[in-house]
Amino acid sequence: MEIFTNIGNWITEHEVILSGAVAICALIGLVWTALIRLKRKMTDSRNNATDITANLKNQPITLTQLSSPAPYPIHYVECDGLRIAYAKFGKGPHNILFAPGIISHLNISSHLPPSRDTAAAIGEFSNIVTFDKRGQGLSDPCPHVPNLDERVHDIEAVMDAAGQDKTILFGVSEGGAMCIKFALEYPERVKGLILLGSTASWIQRPDFPGGIEEAMLDSLAPAWGTASLRNMFFPSISKEMMDDKTYRALERLIATRESIKRLTEFMKDVDVRDMLPKIECPTLVLHFSGDMSVPVRLGRAMADAIPNADFLELPGVDHGDLSSAPEGVERVRIFAESLV
Repeated sequence: MEIFTNIGNWITEHEVILSGAVAICALIGLVWTALIRLKRKMTDSRNNATDITANLKNQPITLTQLSSPAPYPIHYVECDGLRIAYAKFGKGPHNILFAPGIISHLNISSHLPPSRDTAAAIGEFSNIVTFDKRGQGLSDPCPHVPNLDERVHDIEAVMDAAGQDKTILFGVSEGGAMCIKFALEYPERVKGLILLGSTASWIQRPDFPGGIEEAMLDSLAPAWGTASLRNMFFPSISKEMMDDKTYRALERLIATRESIKRLTEFMKDVDVRDMLPKIECPTLVLHFSGDMSVPVRLGRAMADAIPNADFLELPGVDHGDLSSAPEGVERVRIFAESLV
């Protein structure tokens, strides 16, 4: 019995220490329980956010959504007396400047699935800058269709304002020519060149029989606003996602038939083929095999003419929706990392 007496005496003598130890153990238990509950809540929140995002992507797109403000700030820089609208977003570390295609509108492109999802995918590893060309979208109106020199000025002004001393130029469709010209004239500011669904010259010429028939370009303006062009420009947008009525309104919202006519007349004169052999920066050309806007042969011809250009033909019929081609996004990431 003496041993039990000794234990009792020891407990009495060290009661304060034991009470503190019990309190610490209880506190640790409470903290651990709280951390477990917090982790569960965070997991549930992430799952809920994923479910909400998935649901939004599956919901029909309305014109109200498309015309609502972009989810990121819109900035402005003056160039040749006009205000050029631009936006910055992304997670870095690579700098990429997007030059848009025939028509752009920063608010609309931030909600339109092909442009929105492509930018989001590339923004996972890049600091993206994109802009509306003068005369389009949120930029100031322009009394004429800007020529390539003026569009090069737009790129320069936006790069300066966004703090991109050197960047990767990403030309989409009609935006490719201005990027080619900028890369040639300002090689010290271009780390690399990416061209998606683009061409150095649009129409057939005696020395360019593989070009697009002029009549095809002429047919764009009369068809604008009728939804008959949707499968050409945005085949990845199903009619369940956006009905024809909304699509017709979308086209009319971003451009008039007259402006499209003036733009296609300008495109007929675009020809930067003579610049291609002079491009010195690393270049990646991406093109969907079934692109109905710009045939893949034009992208391949452009890549063949640029020294050491890499060409990736992507499966599918899209024009500029890289979000539908994960291998294309991955190739852009690898290309950007190779330039570090």
